[in-house]
Amino acid sequence: MDADLLEVSTARGLCSSTPYSTPCQTVIATMDITAENLLDFYATPLGQRAGEALGQRIRHWWPDLSGLRLMTSGYGLPLDSAIMAGAPLTLAHVVPARLAGVTGSALFPQTGRALVNDDTLLPLESDLIDRAILIHRLEHARRQDRTFREVWRVLRPGGRLIVVVPSAFGLWARMPTNPFGRGKAFTGLALAAVLNEQLFSLERMRNGLFFPPLSALKWARLPTGGVLIAEAQKFAGPAQLLQPGKAALNHRRSAAPVNKVLDQETRRRDHRGKPEEADRSR
Repeated sequence: MDADLLEVSTARGLCSSTPYSTPCQTVIATMDITAENLLDFYATPLGQRAGEALGQRIRHWWPDLSGLRLMTSGYGLPLDSAIMAGAPLTLAHVVPARLAGVTGSALFPQTGRALVNDDTLLPLESDLIDRAILIHRLEHARRQDRTFREVWRVLRPGGRLIVVVPSAFGLWARMPTNPFGRGKAFTGLALAAVLNEQLFSLERMRNGLFFPPLSALKWARLPTGGVLIAEAQKFAGPAQLLQPGKAALNHRRSAAPVNKVLDQETRRRDHRGKPEEADRSR
């Protein structure tokens, strides 16, 4: 991780996985899945195969990451080698405290790239990140809007995002023995709608993990993938509609004198229409 990211994370008192750090002592309520569960899964042959398949998709879409700052939110450690193969400038794995559980950062590799933080407060400055990946994150989010708000904030204008979620039509979402079988599953239309609502422009979407979540059937191929993998771009256009533009302000300024003249004319007509009051004034 580069100095910019380390400076921000240290200033906010976050737990990190550096050799000199200690595990978090106070953590909020955990999710229905923990980092320990994910660590155990990705240590199995099935988990290793899943991590490799997802990593291949990342490398295919983002082959060259040189000079870019990247962030994963959720549990992106299985993608570490695939991302680093693109030679990014820096990489930070941001893990929600609810997912880390009571173990804090003790389980994470001592690479200095993993941070444990609050669910909806990313320890990064605005417009700092070039690319972001959400994995094992959105399906467990208590408030999807807050999750996307923070990702949108830290991404630079035009920055890109990859989201990995369980597919509602896949076998993986129906088997709670794997991480993608817990939390909320999505259809392609639902995921596209969520991205659009949160000011992200969907670029492409694919299915992934076409093998069953069972080691005994590892060579079988499923007709439907177990996860949805979507790439989107930060879209800033609609945000401008929340504030009045220059044209609207100019229209209001030009309308003010006209309204004043009309108001004066109305008062004159009202005064001429009341002769009795005029006689009394004499």
